[in-house]
Order: sequence, then C-alpha cells, then structure tokens
Amino acid sequence: MDQLFYGFDTAIYSFFWQFQNPVTVAIADVCQRMGDTVAFIVYFVISVILCFPKKTRRCGVAMVIAFLVAFLLVNVLIKPGVGRLRPYVTLRETPFWETYEVHWAYAGSHLETDMSFPSGHTSLNFATFTALAAVLAKDRKKWAWALMIIPVIVGITRIIRCVHYPSDVLGGMIIGILAGWIGYMAATKWFPALAEKRRKAG
Repeated sequence: MDQLFYGFDTAIYSFFWQFQNPVTVAIADVCQRMGDTVAFIVYFVISVILCFPKKTRRCGVAMVIAFLVAFLLVNVLIKPGVGRLRPYVTLRETPFWETYEVHWAYAGSHLETDMSFPSGHTSLNFATFTALAAVLAKDRKKWAWALMIIPVIVGITRIIRCVHYPSDVLGGMIIGILAGWIGYMAATKWFPALAEKRRKAG
C-alpha cells in the first residue's frame, strides 16, 4: 500500500506543507482532540441524548448509526486488517524521508500507537457531520452542509501534523461519508419528517 500510493501521498504532503505554520500546527493540535477517546465518548453521548427529544430524534439516530458503522469499519475491521504503519515509521527507508522529517519535527514529532489506515479522526468526524448535515438539509436548513468544513479541517490537519498519510485521510473521508449516509438513510426511513407523515396520511 505504501508503494502503491507513494506518488500520491508525497505530492499531497508537499502541497499541504505549504500551509504548515504556527497557526495551522496549533489548529492541528486542537483537532487532535476531536478524534481521541474522549471525543469518541462525547460524540456518542451527544448523539444518544439527541435521540430522545422528538425534534432532534432523527439527527440523533442518524449520528449514532453513523458513529457505530464508522467505528466498526475503521477500528474493528480495516485498521487491524490492513495493518499499515505510520508514515514516520515507513518513510524512513525512502528518498522522501529527509523532507518528511523536517515537517514532522516542525509539527512536534508526534507519535500515535494504533495503525495508520484509515484515519480514525477523519472517519469519525465525516461520519458524524455527514449524518447531521444530511438530516438538517432534508429539513430545509440551508446552512446544513456548511458543517462539513469541520471534518475537512480535521482531515487536513492530520496531514499537516504528519501523523497520517494523505491516503489514510482520503480513506477515512470515504468511509466516514459512507457511514454518515447509512445513518441518514436509516434515520429518515424509521423517523420520517412530520410533513412527510402528513403527506402519506393524506
């Protein structure tokens, strides 16, 4: 996998490292907290709470399902199955290492303990916000899709922080969007909007 995506990963790294500066590194440090264990618990608890009031039930159900699907796919199936090591491990034997090491050091030389592919931070945030935005958009909230800027920023900062290959982030984005869409489809099927209920009844 490292060889297959080597050209893609190094090109994307080189592009986003143009924006590596104290501000973006600081944002990356904040975004780091948006996919750790505490964030997983917070996202899940908020999603469950939203399931109880009728006005937010579809959002809550969509988010819970999206969260569980993303967690199952990423942490239970794909990460252990693929077993891709982090870039600061595998790039050492490539010509790109010297360039990568400079930017990794600038970002803080962070180490993470789990496998690299796909990005769990990216998948969790794309799953959660895709599900939420899709439900809100169906309820005619024009600003709904603006929420997607949050997972996009999280994904980009994982590259700027040098803890993931860009292809890890791309994989996490795809899985997250898929999980979010599954959550949205299930929630809107089980809990149609009041206007839809009235139309069907009429």
